[in-house]
Parts: sequence; structure tokens; C-alpha cells
Amino acid sequence: MELGDLIADFLGGAEAGSVRAAGGRANTRAEVRELRRALTHISSELGELDVAAVRSRDVRGAIDELRSAGLPPARVESILDALRAVYAYALRRGLVLTSPLVGITIPTPEAPSPTTAMLAFGERLATWATRLMMLTFALAVVGLAIALV
Repeated sequence: MELGDLIADFLGGAEAGSVRAAGGRANTRAEVRELRRALTHISSELGELDVAAVRSRDVRGAIDELRSAGLPPARVESILDALRAVYAYALRRGLVLTSPLVGITIPTPEAPSPTTAMLAFGERLATWATRLMMLTFALAVVGLAIALV
């Protein structure tokens, strides 16, 4: 079975209520819509691969492409969560023996050091101070020109 077909089957089950959300409750319409939105990315990238043939490197490659396309880390994480749910579904149905998502995480961006943050703040402050001085000068020139007329 191709991954794209499995995703379609999973989403159909989520809409019908046979595929449950975490905790065993039915998915809301918004959750199904979010699953569909998240899994569209994966289906377009890996949908033609056999479910059992998908490897971690395939998923990492698709995730790297999404990240390089500018998707925020939270969005990429939601895509991974949706794909994890699809593979949990595939495991329960006996379509795969393992998930290619084991061990895949999204690295969180490091916060800037205090020194870097202060330097960036100083640069912004200097920029705005320069703009304020130029505006003050321009207003003084205009005021002088009006006074001389």
C-alpha cells in the first residue's frame, strides 16, 4: 500500500470517527482539518512510496525540505505529529512492523546569548537615535527656512 493511500484511509477514518484522537475521543472537525492540512505536505513528498518502504532518511529529507522552504518549527512539528499518528494507525493494522519516525525530532533554535542580545539591542538603539537626530535636524532646517521667509 502506498503512503498516500494510507493517509487517505486514515483521514477517512478520522472523519468517520473510526480513527480516534489521543485519549480515545473522536476527532473534532478542526482536528481533522489540521490533520489533512499537515498530511498534504507528506503525501505530496512521499505519497508514492510503499508504506513499509519509507525510511527515516526519507522522512528526514522531506522534513529538511519543509524547513528550508521556511515553515516554522511548530508547523513542522505538527506535520511530524500527524505522520506519527498515521504510522500508529498502520502499526495497529499490521501494515508495518516499525515506524520510520522513531527518533526523529525537530531541533529547537537556540536562544541568543545575553551578549548577542545586548549587541542587537544596541544596534537597534543606535539606528533609532540616528533617525531621531536626522528628523530633528530636518525639522530645524524647515523651521529656520520658515523664520527667514
